[in-house]
Amino acid sequence: MDKFEAFEKLKEYSKNLSAVSYEEVYDLLKNGIKYIPIPLAKVKKKAYIDRVRPNKGETLFKHIDELGYIKDKNIIENHLTSFGRANCPHQVMFYGALETSLIDKQRLTAIAETSHIFRKPGIDCIDGELYTISRWEIQDEFLVVEIVFSEYALNNNPEIAQSFENQKKLLQEHNLDKKEMDFHLDFLKFISEEFSKKVSSNDDYKISAAYTNIALLHPDVNGICYPSVQTEYFGVNIVLTPETVDKYLKPIICSTQIVYKKGLKSLIANGKNYCKDIDINKDIDWKEHDKSILTDKNQVITHLEK
Repeated sequence: MDKFEAFEKLKEYSKNLSAVSYEEVYDLLKNGIKYIPIPLAKVKKKAYIDRVRPNKGETLFKHIDELGYIKDKNIIENHLTSFGRANCPHQVMFYGALETSLIDKQRLTAIAETSHIFRKPGIDCIDGELYTISRWEIQDEFLVVEIVFSEYALNNNPEIAQSFENQKKLLQEHNLDKKEMDFHLDFLKFISEEFSKKVSSNDDYKISAAYTNIALLHPDVNGICYPSVQTEYFGVNIVLTPETVDKYLKPIICSTQIVYKKGLKSLIANGKNYCKDIDINKDIDWKEHDKSILTDKNQVITHLEK
């Protein structure tokens, strides 16, 4: 089987991923297609990544370790049991959101991707749910795989369209013949759509998870960035390995946010607590905002009905 036949078989797999194993998908990518295209992009020094964790009721997180990638072995073994868009069951990854010009506050992307209120339509939450956002500063530039070939994302986000053009130019510099060029573009569009699709089952993540793990075998690859499905591709997500987080990221601030929702309207308001200077060797030094926080239910409803 050559790579063109393997690619056609992968497309067939994608139609019903619950019927094939992850190992079959991984093997087809790694040993069938073999040399899969990996478009690289730099994540710049001093850029920020926002990450969100849901709180349990009103309880505040105690240490920054609780806001980073999962370290609790019990959670990894007993709760991290499903495929994610860029991870296998029991595989720890760091999910966050990058800044884009279309969403001025990247925490909105992180909340939209994390909150079940947004992920499951038809859920109202007038009382609000508490989330904690942490911001991580990149200490030195590094490379990730850039997933920017999805038609959905290209149509919605001009920044992604520009990245797509840049990646096409890089491909053209390799002087590929038409058949090879078409294969590369078709494959990257297919993979991008796997990262961009709205899923009905965690099995639907098998191809994107397998591609991520194969791409991470590249010595220069530290993670994946791809458009945010929950923000209609206006935002950009980033997924990093724990090793990359430890080497390149520094947590600098965190704060609580409250998410309200009624019908199609939502409201994200500041919570009571924040920490402006995180020390990884100490517990989080939570402070309370001096200004009033939106907690009155009638005011919340008024905002949601505007």
